[in-house]
Amino acid sequence: LGLVVVLSLVGAGHEPAPVERQVTWEGEPARFLPRPGRRAQLLGLVIMALLGGWFAAMGVVGALEESWVWPVLAVVPAVYFLGFPVLAALGRFRVGGTWLTSTRVVDEQRGLRSELALADVDTVTPRSTTVHLAPVDSVSVELRRLAPWPWCARSRGSDLVVDAGAHPGGSKVLAAEVRAAVAAGRR
Repeated sequence: LGLVVVLSLVGAGHEPAPVERQVTWEGEPARFLPRPGRRAQLLGLVIMALLGGWFAAMGVVGALEESWVWPVLAVVPAVYFLGFPVLAALGRFRVGGTWLTSTRVVDEQRGLRSELALADVDTVTPRSTTVHLAPVDSVSVELRRLAPWPWCARSRGSDLVVDAGAHPGGSKVLAAEVRAAVAAGRR
């Protein structure tokens, strides 16, 4: 547990902002805006693996000592903590980012993928560190869980919420870019 505390303190340092790049996303050219925090996530996964290993060891030692209580108490936290590194290794739990294509906006964060077609965007509202894309009335944001429920990020209401903290111009510039893409898509 002391190692977990030391790793947490080491990982509190500042990480440089990731650089956006042009990629191909599901067959479409896209601008990819990666989220910061890859180093912090890696450190977090190491901490989760250590905690999960600790609970698994507690359960095994308890079972070997012929005490049924320890394995019963340790199985849930061991599975939960070890689930994070396993899902990350499978590519189902990652920091993610935002893909802006000519037809849609896709945002992925920690096991949850949210998608909205540009033709279905009603309003684009910049907030302090996020941009909220509200769909037209008859449409909803398409949500797809990449990780099972206990490990998956939660959706944030009916809007598509894009984190603009790593974007060089902030939320106002990203909102203007999305508005321009929406207008271009409607022509």
